[in-house]
Amino acid sequence: MYLIYITDGKAAPPPVKFTFVVKNWKDPKNDIVRESRQDSVFDAKTNSWGFTQLVSRDRVLSKDAGFLRRDGSVLLRMELAMPGGYRENEDEEEDEEGGYPAVLEESGGGRSSIGSDFLSLYDSPGSTSDLTIIATAVGHEAVVKEEGAAKKGKKRKTCTASNSGGGGGGGGCSHRFPVHRAVLAARCPYFATHFASGMGDSNARELRMPDTDPDALAALLRFVYGGELCVASREHARSCLGLADRLLLPKAVALVSEHLLTTLSAATVMADLMWAAELAEGPGQVELLTALVDYAAEQESDISEEQAEQLAAAHPALMAQLFTARVRAAKRCRTWKV
Repeated sequence: MYLIYITDGKAAPPPVKFTFVVKNWKDPKNDIVRESRQDSVFDAKTNSWGFTQLVSRDRVLSKDAGFLRRDGSVLLRMELAMPGGYRENEDEEEDEEGGYPAVLEESGGGRSSIGSDFLSLYDSPGSTSDLTIIATAVGHEAVVKEEGAAKKGKKRKTCTASNSGGGGGGGGCSHRFPVHRAVLAARCPYFATHFASGMGDSNARELRMPDTDPDALAALLRFVYGGELCVASREHARSCLGLADRLLLPKAVALVSEHLLTTLSAATVMADLMWAAELAEGPGQVELLTALVDYAAEQESDISEEQAEQLAAAHPALMAQLFTARVRAAKRCRTWKV
């Protein structure tokens, strides 16, 4: 695998280190990574970088190795890293401002500690919270305790989810989340757009979110605050993906999609297909559904007739996709055998 230099009449690029990565879809730990040993200058004299033997073709094309996607394609990623301190124009005169802009970082991994600090703020907001989100699961009315009724000695039943959101799948019907507008606006386009919309509740102290799984929202709020996304079950993961798509969080969507695809099994793929078919189309949703269909076609012998009948009754169009995918899988098997 080589990179080829193309002359464009401009100065040659800086010396860089380059890395080739072959993606393993079954287990990211098995990605093939090949790095250059030293900084290289890419110019007309040194016009190709790479490896005469990047990876064995038989290894990549092996059905069980994990490098082939469901559609038979291979993902190759190339990374370039420029050495620190490189200056584009070496003849540029030094002056008092020559070292700027400068990036100052706290030593000892300070940047990663910011996520922990924000998670602590989320877990214990105290008086700093300036917004409360009230999430109500699908099929439940928002049932919260009213201050007036409490004064009269009357209490209304309150159904809540845990703060950790560990149950998954809408375990609690309603839950209140004390949060911070500034954090949500900075990290989530959905909330940023809502706060700037001027709608009736855009400046209110409480924001109601009906048809929202509280457990999924709890997990995604932790992702928004600290970058961590913990799913407690496959059902919880599906719920998180649907809500992340709704909240315009593409990184969370990508993380959950990758988790679902790398943990597929014959026992879960039909339930995954039924769920994916009901998702509104969004970024990556078509690709996710296609991957699930291809996997189901490959696992046809392990899927019960009852499951196939349920899928046909609920989503007849998917059966045509399954048939097409089964034909593709059969062709690939014949190619590999040859």
